[in-house]
Amino acid sequence: MSNLVLSAPLKGWIAPLDETPDAVFAERMLGDGLAIDPTGSMLHAPCDAVVMTVHRARHAVTLRAANGAEILMHLGLETVALEGAGFEVQVREGQSVKAGDPLIAFDLDFLARNVRSLMTPIVITNLDAFQIVRRQQDQLAEVGDVLMELSPIGGPAAPLAVAGREIRREVVVPLVHGIHARPAARIAEIARRFAADVALVAVNRRASAKSPVGVMSLAIRHGDTITIAASGLDADFAIAAIAELIEGGMGEGGPVAAPVAPAPTEPVIEAGPARLPKDRVLKGVLAAPGLAIGKAVRLSSSEIIVREAGEGVAIEHAALTQALAKVRGRLETAASQESAKGGDKARKAILGAHLAFLEDPELSAGARALIDQGKSAGFAWRKAVGGYVDALRGLGDRR
Repeated sequence: MSNLVLSAPLKGWIAPLDETPDAVFAERMLGDGLAIDPTGSMLHAPCDAVVMTVHRARHAVTLRAANGAEILMHLGLETVALEGAGFEVQVREGQSVKAGDPLIAFDLDFLARNVRSLMTPIVITNLDAFQIVRRQQDQLAEVGDVLMELSPIGGPAAPLAVAGREIRREVVVPLVHGIHARPAARIAEIARRFAADVALVAVNRRASAKSPVGVMSLAIRHGDTITIAASGLDADFAIAAIAELIEGGMGEGGPVAAPVAPAPTEPVIEAGPARLPKDRVLKGVLAAPGLAIGKAVRLSSSEIIVREAGEGVAIEHAALTQALAKVRGRLETAASQESAKGGDKARKAILGAHLAFLEDPELSAGARALIDQGKSAGFAWRKAVGGYVDALRGLGDRR
């Protein structure tokens, strides 16, 4: 598979993502790329592609190129709050576009007066499959100028990503809660930046560092000694970066004491009857002393039924891609709103973890393998997630 060259979708100044005044993009929670401070008023397609999603607020669009690269373009920052004002979408979801085709027209003056920044990130969201091998920045661009070049990981331009000797490094985990969802997402985010196969090894069990759910399944605890193993072009750099991240504690570090036996798992209390008993008496366990007057109700959730059989492999693959993109858009919006109001860091980290789960290569591969077997997108994704849920539940670790 050949490399893909993306052209500038906007006229303006090209800048690194680090200069974007939004942690979601500057910290590459959604992927890597560049940003453009626009001087034009039309967003164009940077390559031949299919429109995956157009955000309901009309300020962002995601394209999928023929080679599978997914490109998110987000006009301005905090523009979601405008609820579509100042934007005119020129395309629809599922439409094929050519490089240079108009995607979204926008009122530059209106945006300048009403949003935090006009800086427009152009981000590659599936960095588990692609790496940026060339990029322009700190210069003016016209629409159609070369912006960056992508190479498929494991493709012709990156043959060393899976070649060469494996190198290893041991680290002691200082995170007081071990490696749970948020740290696992951070590790995956770093691992995907390198052209290398990276894994974590704990007690003879191994998981790809690029898979948050795989890392979580290792049940790594505070004080555990684990091994980071890597091979490929960037193996040394990948190991150094991940070791530094883990040893730094990710804001959750604590002194490592002598190992202690894990606390026994508490028994799960089985749910009571789904229907109200004939005597209309609900029995329970006292949670707090006192009296309360009101209606007693049983809170329960019903499982969403999804059909198992697919309507065709191509249709179901497209349905899964679109569904994941829509969820990604909602999480992106929530994360942007959290950053805008200077919100809780823990909440932003949780949103980042959920974004990482959407990009998890193990979940994606498992779901798409089931689709190839004739299953529907909904059934395949639930089955893939369910397998890891069962594995995590079987660890006896309440995290």
